[in-house]
Amino acid sequence: MKPSKLGQTPVVRTILPNGLTIVVKSLPHLASVSVGLSVDIGSRDEQPHESGLSHLIEHMVFQGTRRRSTRELSRVISAVGGNLDACTGRESTAYYAKVPSRYFHLALDVLSDMLRAARFQPAKLKKEKQVILEEIRMYEDTPDEYAHDLFFQALWPKHPLGRSILGTRETLLNLKRPQVMDFLQRHYHPGRIILAVAGNIQPATVVQAARQYLGSMPLAKRSGTEAPPARWLGGRHLLRRRKLEQVHLCLGVGGLPYTHKQRWVALALSNIMGGGPNSRLFYEVREQRALVYTIYSFMDFYRDTGLAGLYLACHPRKARRAVRLVRDILYRLTTRPITDQELRDVREQMCGNYLISLETSSTHMWNMIQHEMYLHRHPKQKAILKSIMQITKSDILSLARSFFQRAPVASAIIGPVPNKLREDLQAWENEK
Repeated sequence: MKPSKLGQTPVVRTILPNGLTIVVKSLPHLASVSVGLSVDIGSRDEQPHESGLSHLIEHMVFQGTRRRSTRELSRVISAVGGNLDACTGRESTAYYAKVPSRYFHLALDVLSDMLRAARFQPAKLKKEKQVILEEIRMYEDTPDEYAHDLFFQALWPKHPLGRSILGTRETLLNLKRPQVMDFLQRHYHPGRIILAVAGNIQPATVVQAARQYLGSMPLAKRSGTEAPPARWLGGRHLLRRRKLEQVHLCLGVGGLPYTHKQRWVALALSNIMGGGPNSRLFYEVREQRALVYTIYSFMDFYRDTGLAGLYLACHPRKARRAVRLVRDILYRLTTRPITDQELRDVREQMCGNYLISLETSSTHMWNMIQHEMYLHRHPKQKAILKSIMQITKSDILSLARSFFQRAPVASAIIGPVPNKLREDLQAWENEK
């Protein structure tokens, strides 16, 4: 697979005197520029009584600054054809915009204004808590989303990674403005912030603008309350009975950290297992036996751990048959090498997906954020493609065995669950 010219521009990395990290990829063939400010803080960094605080802050920075109202923050970006958004994860919180490249300074001005000058007015804080309560209700009424949240609890029952990013009703309503401001002062400092910019822009322009908008952010020491290491315990099965048409099931095991040398092997395994219509789970469980409509696998990677999981939804009468078939498919992945055709297909698929993704400035921005946050370096496109093309059948077999033959399985089940289904999962666990 030949590299694409779209991704071969080097990443230019600069650190300002106050500790802010800047990463830029110049893509002169594009009309857009994507600008992201990522803070190295997420839900796993919260204390139990702070659960949901990172997500609440993400909401509140859109509720007005000293220079702009809530409406104005949205208007100035949408008025030039751009978009402004944010997301909270378990290990980071990101604020980002995509605009025509000539409006780069506007995008960075707005984002830095949100991070540095958000007002956090008590009335707005009270109002936004109600918005998030509705968001929590929405997730709980969306069984596939709720199953994934519950799955994290099953994987890490006594660790911050197992808590919902949104928090709970109780923790959210108990959060007060002094706690919010204290959390900001402890964690939102330039040493924990990455500015990632990709698109039709020159690195020197970005660095100059970063000095203007963010260079005066004060230095601060890291908080002494670092997130505890995640220890994979596994084997927990959580059940929530509900009157639904389908049973929703997440099942899986602890996985690899982002820095692991076999991360690309794990992604290849996931693609073969349940990465699309050509995958084993999709073909055998849906296409051949019509037991499900939705089934897929997924891999998540964090600082010191990860997960390998799958999700399916089906009629209660089909649930036990579906799980037995999934178990058989995973067993075959751990006992027999994949075929030569599967290996060729997964390599080409992963390389092709990667190269196609490079056609947008936002992909480059997110890649730089992840690489800087986890690796502190920026692999070249050629090296990434080489890593994918060097994956072997024995690599995939070995990793499948380490995931599904030796590791304890965890699960989360929601819906009208058949009485015997949980027993089936526990029996599966006991036979390892």
